[in-house]
Amino acid sequence: MSLKESIVVYEEGMENFKVKDASLIEGLPGIGLVSKISIAYILGKINARKICRIYSPHFLSFGFIADGKLLPHFLDIYASEKPAPTVIVYGTSQPATSYGQYELCGKVLEIGVQHGARRVFTLGGLGGKENISQRRRIYCSSTDRAYLQKYMQLVDGEVYGGQIVGAAGIMMVVAGQMGLENMGMLIEIGNSVPDYYAAKRGVEALSNLCSLGLGEVEISELITVSSRAIAKLES
Repeated sequence: MSLKESIVVYEEGMENFKVKDASLIEGLPGIGLVSKISIAYILGKINARKICRIYSPHFLSFGFIADGKLLPHFLDIYASEKPAPTVIVYGTSQPATSYGQYELCGKVLEIGVQHGARRVFTLGGLGGKENISQRRRIYCSSTDRAYLQKYMQLVDGEVYGGQIVGAAGIMMVVAGQMGLENMGMLIEIGNSVPDYYAAKRGVEALSNLCSLGLGEVEISELITVSSRAIAKLES
């Protein structure tokens, strides 16, 4: 194993676990913690099985402490068959280099495809917007206009023009190179971190795209469920 490569540690008996025709959704920390909070909430609401944990040498060099226990940064991949086939990516960090981003995103998608993923949806926050509504607007992009038109209408999104930094963009690029349908969403954020209003919109968008049936999300429930999920996921 090269020191430049991510290390994959499978859960016992999960190497061959597979869901059929699944959507892969990504939740790594970024602007406003929109993606991380959204994915944590989803994991707190549906029954998903952990497939593996990935450690990247390109994650931030520090670990974090939970109740005196040192934990290195990680990325976990989960899979759920109900309410719809879904591969779920949750992590505590993003790689700090471009090489690391491409290497990790490639590894994640390779594993995702092996376990049934056939389309990819990424999520992130978008700062610097003026006149932000409480509902929060969603800006969408893809490597293919056909994918954009297919999925954007399901989230009441707008076409995005600008830059995307980190996994939310690179995972789309790699997915396109692998022939996977894909769409990335950037949700406008306010001044609060985490931005729970943006995360609420993110959960509802992912639920519509992946047929998760989560309905309209209440902010109070979002805060409670995501906080409990994060405490469990990062214990």
